Amino acid sequence: MEESRWLVRERKKVSDGTLRRDADQTDTLLQATNVTMRFGGVTAVSGLDLALPKGRIAGIIGPNGAGKTTAFNILSGFYTPQEGSVVFNGVDIRGRSPADICRMGMARTFQNIRLSPQMTVLENIMVGCHVRRRCPWWMAPLGLPAFYREEEEIREKGRKLAQRVHLADNIAEQAGSLPYGAQRRLEIARALATAPELLLLDEPAAGMNPQESLDLMHFIGHIRDEFGLTILLIEHDMKVVMGVCQYIWVMEYGALIAQGDPDTVRSNPDVIRAYLGEEASLEKGL
Repeated sequence: MEESRWLVRERKKVSDGTLRRDADQTDTLLQATNVTMRFGGVTAVSGLDLALPKGRIAGIIGPNGAGKTTAFNILSGFYTPQEGSVVFNGVDIRGRSPADICRMGMARTFQNIRLSPQMTVLENIMVGCHVRRRCPWWMAPLGLPAFYREEEEIREKGRKLAQRVHLADNIAEQAGSLPYGAQRRLEIARALATAPELLLLDEPAAGMNPQESLDLMHFIGHIRDEFGLTILLIEHDMKVVMGVCQYIWVMEYGALIAQGDPDTVRSNPDVIRAYLGEEASLEKGL
């Protein structure tokens, strides 16, 4: 798997301990401490601890049912855990709504693409821009110029974002008519339109063929650099995870069983057992 120079450089920081030191310092962007989420008698996430420094690309992996999406829903405000805290940019966000958390600078995508298929590429991106809108809706029926000036600014921002994610040629097409990989890029563009500091990607390679997954891996690294983002992703495609993530947390049955840089995780016996059984080798799948 081809690796960009920034990934090789950042992985070296992980191996020499820089990431762990960063997680203990003031540049930690997202920190979950002893987070536990129960549904009735089932514990979906148990005692989750993670600290994500600014500017990193990190991943959460694990077998089906490990609690990864539940963890994402907790971090982004869709679930409120019974125990523990989630601190984003120095603020405890436990109990805050997803909309509030988005305005604070966290955006996410979903495993199942949630575009508006009848709207154009540009209109879908503009929806994300409206999170930062200054003029209230009631200015529109009054015909106030400030509202329409801002609307044109949003439209122009949408055009520029479409160009930056390689969708400029499709800007007037309906989102539902795009190829699958392009729809994934559009969903990410809509998230970028909210001007996030942290981008959560829930299985971005789901349903992609090998070439689309490879393109996505490079795309994730590109937007991290261009937009100055911190990225946390869930992914089952281990080529994508190992090819783009600088640090990885591994979950099984709601609990963390391993964490570290990709080489450390790849060789961890608990990870091998969780994915492939006691007798298997990660070379067969990870």
